[in-house]
Amino acid sequence: MKTFRFAPRPLALALSSIAFGMSMASQAQVTALEEVIVTAQKRAESTQETPISITALTTGALEQRGIENIEGLIGQVPGLSGFNAPGSRGATSISIRGFAGGSPANLSLDPAVAIYLDGVYVGKMQGSAMDVAELERVEVLRGPQGTLYGRNSTAGAVNFISRKPTGELGFRVKGTLGKYDERALKVNADLPSVGEVGEGLGKLSAAFGLQTRERDPLYDSLNGGPGYDSIDRQAYRISLLWEPTDALTVDYSYDKSDLDELGGLQKVTGFTALDPAGNVDRISAMQGTLQGAQFWASIPGSDPRIASRWIPSLQESIAVYQGIAADGQGRVDAAASDFTPRSDNEVEGHTATLNWELGEVGVLGDVTLRSITAYRELQTYVFGDLENIDSTLDENGVGAYSDLVHLTLAQLYGPSSGFAYPFVDGLWAGIDSLGVNHSKQDTLSKYEQTSQEFNIIGATDRVDYVLGLYYFEDEGEYDRAAIFSAPLAGAGTQYYENSTDSIAAFTQATWRPDVLGDRLSLTAGIRYTEETKDIFYDYSEVVTPFGVTPARSTTREEDFSNVSGNVTAAYQFTDDLNAFVRYATGYRSGGFNGEVFDNAYDEETMEQWELGLKSDWWDNRLRINGSLYTYVYEDLQVSQIKTEGGQATSVITNAGEADRWGGELEIQVAPAEDLVLSLAYSYVTGDFEKFPELCGTGGTCIETKDSAKRGFPDNQINASADYVFARTSFGDIRGYVQVNWQDEWYESALWTANVSGVPVIYDHAIMDERTLVDARLSLESIKVGDGVMSVALWGRNLTDDDYPTFAINFGGLGLTTEEYGPPRTYGLDITYEY
Repeated sequence: MKTFRFAPRPLALALSSIAFGMSMASQAQVTALEEVIVTAQKRAESTQETPISITALTTGALEQRGIENIEGLIGQVPGLSGFNAPGSRGATSISIRGFAGGSPANLSLDPAVAIYLDGVYVGKMQGSAMDVAELERVEVLRGPQGTLYGRNSTAGAVNFISRKPTGELGFRVKGTLGKYDERALKVNADLPSVGEVGEGLGKLSAAFGLQTRERDPLYDSLNGGPGYDSIDRQAYRISLLWEPTDALTVDYSYDKSDLDELGGLQKVTGFTALDPAGNVDRISAMQGTLQGAQFWASIPGSDPRIASRWIPSLQESIAVYQGIAADGQGRVDAAASDFTPRSDNEVEGHTATLNWELGEVGVLGDVTLRSITAYRELQTYVFGDLENIDSTLDENGVGAYSDLVHLTLAQLYGPSSGFAYPFVDGLWAGIDSLGVNHSKQDTLSKYEQTSQEFNIIGATDRVDYVLGLYYFEDEGEYDRAAIFSAPLAGAGTQYYENSTDSIAAFTQATWRPDVLGDRLSLTAGIRYTEETKDIFYDYSEVVTPFGVTPARSTTREEDFSNVSGNVTAAYQFTDDLNAFVRYATGYRSGGFNGEVFDNAYDEETMEQWELGLKSDWWDNRLRINGSLYTYVYEDLQVSQIKTEGGQATSVITNAGEADRWGGELEIQVAPAEDLVLSLAYSYVTGDFEKFPELCGTGGTCIETKDSAKRGFPDNQINASADYVFARTSFGDIRGYVQVNWQDEWYESALWTANVSGVPVIYDHAIMDERTLVDARLSLESIKVGDGVMSVALWGRNLTDDDYPTFAINFGGLGLTTEEYGPPRTYGLDITYEY
């Protein structure tokens, strides 16, 4: 076992790094702060009594912030960041405390932050950002949660808890109109229960919810397409609660989410160099090529296609590339591309949860048996460009070719001084059949999972405990027909099928010894996991203008096992002040990268120490929670986008070791009646202690540790004010404003390539710092008949911050791109509840 210690730091820096996890609920209209009940440890308890760094967002907080899914949490919770997959809507990678899950569109990569919906683990990041029809609360658990939440929770866990049926007639309707023709409708209804508890078949309650959200594209198309970055989502949910007796309850829910949207605009912001030393830029290379083409065209009898097609295409490409270089970074209003990016997702799931309260069972104390059975399935299809260069050919075959196509033509024409021969004819035939676009996605993914969890939850006078068994299996299918740098890399398909079988046993207990006035509690837990990963690769032959790469297929299988655990000591200094120290470990599965043929990667492990504080002051009007942490990752899995065989693809590698520390601080105060102020700060530091060497095809290797960077902002601040200005006979006037700031961060650990067999490390595309200001002004509690209505004006990104959300360096393919967050938006909500 490793020995951990906090490195000495100046006191001011240490204090500024205190971390905590308290409720960020919207709590105006009261003087004291609200107590929020969570189920982070498989039992209901207050956030202030839970010795974990946790943030809980209640229904009111979710409403104020406009959070509909996990994407909405990015930048709004201390220590949590992330990004959406470029070109794949609904796929979100979440980062907690400086560690990211990787490429969310990669079906063969498991998340590092476990996502749960009503106690059911969501196995992949694809489709993870779909809307949920009616949320009751969201719990964000920071740090490894390997004991109770198992594999793939090394960075933390996020629990989405939906609303249960009430058994009484009621409904809630919310309509939204906003900028860019945004319109949304949410309807949730409870039906009267049927029957009585303990009589006959018992009592049955039901509820249903649906919501639809639409928004026109944020960016116009310059070439007649529909535009970029739209919203078109629907979510449905049916919930049943059966109570045959007071001791037995059965919950069943069905949820479905659909998405059919135009993808975000991937703006080209620059180009990589052509040579390993970085001295030859692509525009200069094309300008030199143009001079050569003009010379060859002047030779009698040379290929007429040089003058009729190649030279005008060179001129067009140079003009387009020069325009991109001059424009640089920043959001634009419109763009063009060869293929409009689109995403089409369908996600649905069934969950059945049984709770049987056995009551007192001898020495076992008060016992509850719980069973959670679930099935979920996902299908996603993505298509279109990953850049905004329109390379459409006109009737003469002229267009803005990729610079690689121009340079290849130059290499072919050089030996013949501009005369045609079979290799040249083959490349022109490839241009006519496949085009000259820089990128095109065309990928269908299917995924399904089944899980079963059994819990024994018990409590005696001195001990609370959980015993559990867990089984999980999944199957994925990935079919990709993407084309990059057409027609040079040719056309082919990447197809694979992968699966997981996992079983685990776990236990956790909290003991309150009869010492120190019952203020000390000791918690220990352990989990053992066994799993089997397998994959079937079936890559088609790839036909290029220069030959054929044969088809490839193989099958691989590997077994993994792990023991994770935690030990926590908590001390209640007063009724309103407690502190804890926690040691915890986590584990993320190894496996096989389906997007690179026959490419395996190892599991990663994490060990973390944490010192936490939770406190209420001033008659529960001031709350200060926090913790300091330090952790070590071993065999850290890093997801990178690389060029493999002329295709841009996601590659998973084990980066070695990362040693980091940091924390979060949150203060919440109700200084006056109907006013709640909140301030949160999070900090993390440290990069990689070990990172694999980068080697070229010629055997030359270079060190990468000092170049590899953590993909997470060092500093993050969240501040909000919630105030009821006036209470009138007509309704309450309420204002809410929130400011979310984070500093710059690196979009990937490392961008690398082999250029002419030489290993190259490219500069990082740094994501700029961002300050997002959101506000809401509402008139609430308006009596209308037997119900209540509210009207709210809202605005997001009110300062119109022009901030990038992610970037891609395509390495040898030549492009660097950025995607940007939405500009200033605003709208109106009208809600009626009966």
